[in-house]
Amino acid sequence: MKSPQIDLNKVKEVLKKLSFLKNNLALLVPILIVLFSALLFIPTKLLSARLQNTIQQQSVKTAADIDRLIREVAAAGQAQALEGYLNAYRKDPCDIAELMKQTTMRELLTYRIFPDTNETSPLLFDPVRREYLAGVEAMIRRLGAGDPPSDGDIDAALAKSRGGRSIYGGGAVGGGVPGYGYGTGRNFRTMTEMDRRIVGKLCEDRARTLRLYASPADLDGYSFWSDWKFEDRKKAIRQSWYWQMAYWILEDITDTIEQMNKNGTSVLDSPVKRIMAVSFTQSKQASRMIGGRRRGIRKASLDQFPSYAINLKTAMAAPPCTGRFCNEETDSMHFQLHVLVSADQVMPFIQELCSAKTHKFRGWYGEKPEQTFKHNQITVLESSIIPVDLEDPDHGSYRYGDESVVGLDLICEYLFIKAGYEEVKPQEIKNDILGISDDEAN
Repeated sequence: MKSPQIDLNKVKEVLKKLSFLKNNLALLVPILIVLFSALLFIPTKLLSARLQNTIQQQSVKTAADIDRLIREVAAAGQAQALEGYLNAYRKDPCDIAELMKQTTMRELLTYRIFPDTNETSPLLFDPVRREYLAGVEAMIRRLGAGDPPSDGDIDAALAKSRGGRSIYGGGAVGGGVPGYGYGTGRNFRTMTEMDRRIVGKLCEDRARTLRLYASPADLDGYSFWSDWKFEDRKKAIRQSWYWQMAYWILEDITDTIEQMNKNGTSVLDSPVKRIMAVSFTQSKQASRMIGGRRRGIRKASLDQFPSYAINLKTAMAAPPCTGRFCNEETDSMHFQLHVLVSADQVMPFIQELCSAKTHKFRGWYGEKPEQTFKHNQITVLESSIIPVDLEDPDHGSYRYGDESVVGLDLICEYLFIKAGYEEVKPQEIKNDILGISDDEAN
């Protein structure tokens, strides 16, 4: 094999061309760098392409997969959260319905009558009478309420100031006095200045021992049950049921007054000064009037007891501004409340009366563990504010403090949720609402 022959002429020519570097050594280093860079460019380009491909296949794709999985997990979590929300949303109406039922699940005066019982003894109803009377008396004590000085107290104080001599000529104290009002009221306009001071001091001292003027007889039903006698079973069942509803309302009224007067030390600085009357049997238009002025609200006689507002005839406010009567879901009862309050406490009193309150419940047979429920069932239908003449015989023996006082007369609606107590409501009451007489029912 022949070795290749080198063309010496060409080599000499190349060396001759490179001979210029001898005279330009400064260009040698840049030329070498360029040559070296050119040699590195090709493998670097190849490595870069491979690295980009690796990154694309591994890192970028993996990141995309992770992002996709995150979105899928988030979507699944959102679905679960939405399902929980929908379940809660579906549960809300059930909770609301249960809370509404609980407003009318209340303690009974006796657990022997409701639901219907086969017992026929008149003694079956005596616990209602006893518990109603005892309950009202307990309300009065809880409010720190009482009466002003009686006529006898005033007569005794005036007689004592005269050395024991009667203020109208005799030796004994008592009887009527010309110019004096009958009963608990005194006409101060006819008294001498000295007598006014004596009686005023007596009445003010009494006011400092009370937080409110009220007596059990001012709460409707107390006088009724005090004189109650059994007549027949159906009537007694109706009386017991309707007065049970009235008793629940009385609890709300006294709770309202107790809350309003919680910071008062006596009548003189209590926002609510006096309960004039609470009535479940008379409309405002039927209130007793004397001399063109209101003298309170008549209490129920034995022939009268509360009833539901079934129609215009049985409503105190006719028609009620709510337009509500007994219907398939609720029973409505009207009541009238007349109180004396500080003039600037009218709206706070109404707001407190209509606010939510709590009650206890131990089952309709009284045998279950005690539970605490909430209720809010009062709506004011009509209201009026009445000026108070402090020297009127109706107020002569009362002291209300230095604040301006007004009479607040309210007609209110109380709603009962049928689902809450329908299982214990007597058939006689259901017939009353439907307009079915006892003869038709038999």
